Amino acid sequence: MTIMQHTTVITGLENVFQSKSKVLSRRKRYVAFPDGSSFSCAGCMTVGLIGQPAPATAPGTFTFGFNWAIAYELPNVTEISAYYRSATRLKKPMQQRRNRRELYGKLESILDNMGYNGRQCILKTLCETTQRIVPHGEHMVEEIFRALFTLPRAKVLATEPLEHMIYDSAHRLGVLLENCDAMFTCPISLVDWAKGYYNAPSPKTDTSKRPWALFSSNFS
Repeated sequence: MTIMQHTTVITGLENVFQSKSKVLSRRKRYVAFPDGSSFSCAGCMTVGLIGQPAPATAPGTFTFGFNWAIAYELPNVTEISAYYRSATRLKKPMQQRRNRRELYGKLESILDNMGYNGRQCILKTLCETTQRIVPHGEHMVEEIFRALFTLPRAKVLATEPLEHMIYDSAHRLGVLLENCDAMFTCPISLVDWAKGYYNAPSPKTDTSKRPWALFSSNFS
């Protein structure tokens, strides 16, 4: 084999290795929706008032049910293009906190209209989520709940709104506190709802022997 042939073989091998180690790249992709598209989320909760949870031998006495729904407008092509062309778009952690702040504000209004302290209930939920659902949920509902009530670990910047610091502090308190009820004044637990506590099976009580059990929320 001549020197020229050796050179050709080495050059060919170099080209092969270079082609295998070449870093491939592609442009960022995004999803856009037709104008007027929206994402809706609805929930229904039933809370026992008297004789709930009902024993297996007889139906309950009184329950209170309430429904809520939230609708979000989905971004269209114009909005997506403007966002990606903007030189001042927010960093990912700040964007995530801003999106969650909008969601929490709507949930707080719903809870306020129901007679609860919406801000306190959302702060309690952020605290309890850290304790009881993070790092992952046991089923799909818990996973969705965890995604909605988990904030980025990145530090809140001084330029961000005060609400970001308030929500972030409540979320981090879940690691330090043993009981979130001691810090936040909210009589209900949205984490209990996500875990299916209110759908737990009724205790077995013979109401023929204990008829007054129908008018109590404790069948022990």
